[in-house]
Amino acid sequence: MNRWAFALLTMVLAHEAGAQDSGAVKLRLSLEEGVHVGRRAPSLVLPYATADSAGPASQPFDLGKEVDHVVVLIFYPRDAAPGVAEDWRAIAAHEPTPAGGGVVIVGISADSVSAHVRFARELRLPFKLLSDRTLAVARRYGAIHGREIAPMLVVVGRGGRVRYVDPQFAPRVVESYVHLDAAIRAAKELR
Repeated sequence: MNRWAFALLTMVLAHEAGAQDSGAVKLRLSLEEGVHVGRRAPSLVLPYATADSAGPASQPFDLGKEVDHVVVLIFYPRDAAPGVAEDWRAIAAHEPTPAGGGVVIVGISADSVSAHVRFARELRLPFKLLSDRTLAVARRYGAIHGREIAPMLVVVGRGGRVRYVDPQFAPRVVESYVHLDAAIRAAKELR
């Protein structure tokens, strides 16, 4: 089975003759889909917005075109979710330190592009905010909780390999950036 494949296996165990319960027992085994350090990052092509405007529909953000950059993907539930504005303010305040040259930081949520424009403009964010309306990308990255995108940070190094995954990234906690900065420095050095 392909290591990136998502599989839901259902096994039906039949009870042997003489068992008191005549019903079948169903077991659901799930092989978790998601990203893993050292493996290629799943493809990601999504429409985006900036504080200035919506990105051109004919030119969505394409992770595959960022092979010469370190890309920081920040998955988050929604622009209007509690605490998200404060999180993005903290990320923007820290941005010059990790980004430097050759680093691209993007946010990914299920919000529409027009909602992202308003949000980015209100907060004066210097980042692209990507719209994953169907949650397909979030599912491929394992950044899903129920029916919403779960907070998660992924660093994709030059060449498209995952170099760091942090499902516990806390943008308002200074210590989170120690790990992020180290991951970015390491990703810049690796090919």
